[in-house]
Amino acid sequence: MKPDYSKFTVQDVTKMEDITGGPAKALLVQSELLPTPPKGAIVLDNACGAGILTSLLFEAVGQTSDVRVVCGDIEEYMVNSAAERIKANGWSAEAVVVDAQAIQFPEGHFTHALINFGIQVIPDNALAVQELFRVLKPGGTLGMTAGTTPHWLASLQAVVPDFATPPIFTTGPMASKESITGLLAGAGFARINVQLVTFHYKDTMPAHIRYMKQMFPQVLVGEAAEKYEAHMRAKHGEGDFTLPWGAYVITAGKPTL
Repeated sequence: MKPDYSKFTVQDVTKMEDITGGPAKALLVQSELLPTPPKGAIVLDNACGAGILTSLLFEAVGQTSDVRVVCGDIEEYMVNSAAERIKANGWSAEAVVVDAQAIQFPEGHFTHALINFGIQVIPDNALAVQELFRVLKPGGTLGMTAGTTPHWLASLQAVVPDFATPPIFTTGPMASKESITGLLAGAGFARINVQLVTFHYKDTMPAHIRYMKQMFPQVLVGEAAEKYEAHMRAKHGEGDFTLPWGAYVITAGKPTL
């Protein structure tokens, strides 16, 4: 399911952030970084993409806060995009390549460690959560979002019936409230809070079709791509339309010593 992010255009990144921005803001609120971050907050925005979560944070708090952010991603293209955004806006942040399964920062470095949707594409979810626990200060806050059955699945399976539902939405460790709670508790986290929230975002047909082809380049090609586009146009028409997006918004705390 992982696309080639190096082929993403500015338009593709914008579309991705249109989808993930609502959950990102909800995550910042549930993590108590909004409306006002705690004094001296040091935040890891891991699997940051082009920096949507960090962007929402600094847009809300401005330059008066002493919050500092490290934007990390394993994709160099995304790190470069985030770095350009940081420089252009003058945020107190930096962007670096980070392997979520082997984070290079020392134990107890961050007050907050956040992942907006990236956890589900990391090969070893348990190892990634253990690494987040390690780099958090005692009393620090973990925040994550994870997608539920996606809005596009039924339409995609209508035209490609043998497209299997990705396991991350059915049997993976982030697939249910119970499995998420078990995963975090097993890593040592306490005060686990898992909220299932439905978000909505507006889309246009050209942007949606382009984005889906980027996300599923091996599936939406040739006749399948034509059928999917025809299906979506019959379902939603030619104008703007609204799609739902379900997500778990998750927070937990590292116990104090």
